[in-house]
Amino acid sequence: MGVGGIGCTVAFALARLGIKKIILWDKDVVELSNLNRQILFSRADVGRPKVDAAADGLKPHLIGKTEVIKINQDIVSHWKTAINIAKESTVIFNNIDIGQYFDYACLSLSKSLNIPCVSGSSYSRQWMVEFFSGKKGECSFSYANAVGKAEIFEKLKPGKIQEYERLDFIEEDPNPPSRAVGSNVIVCSSGGLMTVNAWLQYLFGNNMPNFVKFDLADFWNPDGLIAWPAPTEEE
Repeated sequence: MGVGGIGCTVAFALARLGIKKIILWDKDVVELSNLNRQILFSRADVGRPKVDAAADGLKPHLIGKTEVIKINQDIVSHWKTAINIAKESTVIFNNIDIGQYFDYACLSLSKSLNIPCVSGSSYSRQWMVEFFSGKKGECSFSYANAVGKAEIFEKLKPGKIQEYERLDFIEEDPNPPSRAVGSNVIVCSSGGLMTVNAWLQYLFGNNMPNFVKFDLADFWNPDGLIAWPAPTEEE
């Protein structure tokens, strides 16, 4: 979900890994300002739906018989479609920059279906990766530490999340556009690869931090890398 700076690299990595099916979901079109960080697009793609441009950008990188499916819709107003697709998927990659309520909804859906959800995001010179296995008894940092309107989070609980056709009642975070905070291809590509790696290491049976924040400028400093272990439901 989301074919932007992180999502393009996630899709690229999955294609190179020979994943059986990749579903691209985004409602936006390619803008000139995207090109410094979204690796599947070129100047010729400006004005095209991102999912169409991304699918074409992936073609040279498909090393197997990977099927690429495109969905050019607003996921908030087509949530039921997202639920149905998730039911047939083995992992959810959430790279859509909507906000904490949407991220909570994705984690709840993952929890209700018992499938992994990996969220990747970037801001300026930093990227964040959150991995949740979806397994019973396990939890996720953002889910366990949600801050906001209790009545909205209550509607988004795992026992209710599959009831909705739309998620129009959630609020978006007032995030500045990426071009305004200086994000670039190094940040987004590194973050995208680490997002896929979190899922791969889980498949290999390795324990991964539930949440990681990495800063390009001071990763060598103890304060520049933050990693939390996976919390349990009791925590």
